[in-house]
Amino acid sequence: MSQSVETQVKVINYTLGEGKVSYEFEVTDENGDLINELTDVQAKVAALTAKGFILNRDENPINGVEDNVHIGGAVTQATEGATLTQVDDGHYIFEAPMAGVNASTEGIVWLRVGGNDAIARSKALVVNKPEGQFSTTTEACYACHVDYSLSPRRHASYVAEGMDGEVDFVAGCLVCHGSVSRAATNDEGFSIGGYATNTLSKIGHINHREFSKDFSVLNCSSCHTDAPINSNFTGPGCIDCHGKEGTPAGDIVPSNGLDFRELHEQKAGITKLQALRLGYTVALSTPESDGAGGWCSTISVKDKEGNLVNIGNNYNADYATAGYVAAKPIVYAGAYLHAYDNHGLVGRPGARNSETKTDNADGTRTVCYAAANIAAGYENAGYMFSARVTFSSEGWQYYDGKVRGQTGDRIRANGYDGSMGVSFTAYSDVISPADGSKISGFDRRQVVADSSCITCHNDVTAFHKNGEFDNGGKGCIACHGNGMARTSADYGAGFGPMLHSWHWGKGATVGEVAQDADGNWSQTGKANGAAAIAPASSCVACHQDGLSLAAVPNQYILEPGSKMTSPVTANCYACHTSDSAKAHMSQNGGDISVDIPAVEWFKQPSAESCATCHDTGRTFGIDKYHKF
Repeated sequence: MSQSVETQVKVINYTLGEGKVSYEFEVTDENGDLINELTDVQAKVAALTAKGFILNRDENPINGVEDNVHIGGAVTQATEGATLTQVDDGHYIFEAPMAGVNASTEGIVWLRVGGNDAIARSKALVVNKPEGQFSTTTEACYACHVDYSLSPRRHASYVAEGMDGEVDFVAGCLVCHGSVSRAATNDEGFSIGGYATNTLSKIGHINHREFSKDFSVLNCSSCHTDAPINSNFTGPGCIDCHGKEGTPAGDIVPSNGLDFRELHEQKAGITKLQALRLGYTVALSTPESDGAGGWCSTISVKDKEGNLVNIGNNYNADYATAGYVAAKPIVYAGAYLHAYDNHGLVGRPGARNSETKTDNADGTRTVCYAAANIAAGYENAGYMFSARVTFSSEGWQYYDGKVRGQTGDRIRANGYDGSMGVSFTAYSDVISPADGSKISGFDRRQVVADSSCITCHNDVTAFHKNGEFDNGGKGCIACHGNGMARTSADYGAGFGPMLHSWHWGKGATVGEVAQDADGNWSQTGKANGAAAIAPASSCVACHQDGLSLAAVPNQYILEPGSKMTSPVTANCYACHTSDSAKAHMSQNGGDISVDIPAVEWFKQPSAESCATCHDTGRTFGIDKYHKF
């Protein structure tokens, strides 16, 4: 008998007849050699009906009545009446009865072979499918899921390919998770639906509601890149939200230009938030001395026509109690003084809440930090400002009512979190604190695409503290730069390591909460939605153009407790926290949670040599083990 580690299938022909199916195909192994003595084969047809795609299961009699529903079907070599015939080396014909098809049946035609001890199971193959009958695409799903075939979640091995080897995620899923639930039955109790209870639309509309923080299923365009094909709100897809439990789906009514995406996005407020995002820009002036050792920078807000927006006149000073006020939509407009060195933010010398804010006659706002409120130790770094302005819209709240978990098993259940509204972040030029001369513009290495975060975090709001997801998370570094000591190395210090950890490391288990019978909240330790994506294949979701370890600035990242971790090591350790991984990093110059020096930690170079072996293109490059 032939053996294979990988099995490839080439379909030569297939036919659907009256109550039967036939496939002719060739099977090869990982070396392209023909496979003989194949014994295992599966074939499925999800028939296209007035209600969408249905692959109905064969069922046992109920109360003496034989199964009287046959739509599409699934067969194997073990199906009664099925034959698998080898007609030549590697060349087979599989024929089987399938009551739910005939010569005029349209639908998704599916095939898979192998799966015993000798011959590996092939990938699922979409042999044929009708065009124009799908409301989403593989590309839309993979924008977040990247490569579901590598996912640790259920059914990853069922990800299908098309005839040319392209991933066909949607059609492959629809074969079993069709348009009508298996739970829908006729008067005799037989299912009139598909193979699975959960339809693909229910998985998308209902099961994705908690996919990730700040993901909204009502931003329909994220998944439905074109208008959905059905416009009947009692039909497939719509019934997921608009029907009662167990209500059978009605027929598909072609949309013919009717686009319900806009209706949902408007009702959810997403359209308004998107308009705010496109309607304004925020900028900061080059820092200037106040003449007494302090520093000031001026925030300006402009509308899309380039006109200055008066911050003072539009600022809602009573946001904590008044909530949204249409005439005063701005609920935050402030700025921080930062120290800047080696293309990174290395500290915030301006004491928080010590600044003065002056609203100017032209509508700008000037923020100043007096000399007495500026910490020493950054004289050999540059100074610069970051500003953040947040616009509210109808429904905005000071506190959104959501309980969240934090590191250290803490629970956050009240107070302003800054997760609602549309925020804008700006950075000023960098100046010398010695004489105020300009050193450079603000420049930070960015290896994340502007659209990376908002692809999955799509509700147009902020994560927290008015930190928006736009521009590759550039707004986050105002608080999560190298010098802010926000999180420890095992939770991901700094910005990049934090993102790695909070998606796929220890940090990913922080935040999910549950309430007991006594009303007490605790963290569940359950991983967030990113756990659906295999870590090693996920990198491309953010790093669309790859990255170079050699280009990472050689600058430590601060942690709480006067500790610091070297930069590349910090990123790797955010996910790779085993003792052996830690030892490997340390042996090659990496530092994890070491004491900071007495002065100018940000000037001390690390001795880590990670890029020597692991830079992209090297023998043991990160690209060999991660997908970029």
